[in-house]
Amino acid sequence: MLGWAALTPVSPRAVYRGVGAVSVYVDPAHARRGIGRVLLDGLAESAESAGFWTLEAGIFPENAASIALHQSAGFRLVGVRERIGQMPDGRWRDVLLYERRSTVIGAD
Repeated sequence: MLGWAALTPVSPRAVYRGVGAVSVYVDPAHARRGIGRVLLDGLAESAESAGFWTLEAGIFPENAASIALHQSAGFRLVGVRERIGQMPDGRWRDVLLYERRSTVIGAD
């Protein structure tokens, strides 16, 4: 497997039915070959077809490759979630929150 992409609804509440969290993983042995972009573009297209109007991604600040990938796919930084993640060793982590709004779904 070279990589994977997943979309998870952010909430079971009907009002947020079109908002999903994206995850993209590419095997480091296959990084920088365009696989992440293919996966993220395919996920975004499928999400719009399924009625999602907003995609969000949480990215660790030092993950420059993921930040660049998401920005190139139309995501923009909307905030920082401070100390939202806790690593197995107990360290707290900030996460950058990126968002992509559909130009088709919910654009009215």
